[in-house]
Amino acid sequence: MNLFEVTFILPTILQAQGRDATLLLQQAKKFSLSVTNKELATSEQRFKYSTRAFVNAGPDKSHVDFDIDFNINVNNQGSMETWNTLRAWYDLAWNSQNGYLHYKADLIGTIIVNQHDKKGLILRRVTFQNCQLTSVASPDMDWTSNGIWESCSAKFVSDYWIDEFIDNNFTIQPPFVAGY
Repeated sequence: MNLFEVTFILPTILQAQGRDATLLLQQAKKFSLSVTNKELATSEQRFKYSTRAFVNAGPDKSHVDFDIDFNINVNNQGSMETWNTLRAWYDLAWNSQNGYLHYKADLIGTIIVNQHDKKGLILRRVTFQNCQLTSVASPDMDWTSNGIWESCSAKFVSDYWIDEFIDNNFTIQPPFVAGY
């Protein structure tokens, strides 16, 4: 379950600032792909005392919300680069310090999750498109705690995703042409 990597393509503004997406890849420590298998609602049909269930045509929403947990480290210059990059991404949507707002086109990035085997063969790739960061967790300060700030969680929303995986039983069907 620990054979995965999360690759980030940051929004253009963050790339222009020199933010390092590789650092996020190295520090991403937890991700759940279960968000791509949304539970489908059912409808019920009744006749006298019997019922039948039908799976509805699709989920109630097509976008997906997900969390990624990151390690937080301090570099030699005293900067928490991972948290700083996540906070800069969050600030594109709303910067509480100066009130700046940006268009959606300036906020979106891409997140690619690769699940692979021990030799590095990618078994499943999920590419989340039009990702926006919706929150970055900060620690609760506590005088009674002697721990360190070792991780944080960031919440994202993605408009859609592309789920690719190896399926040797899948065969491509010829296209259906009306009238034949």
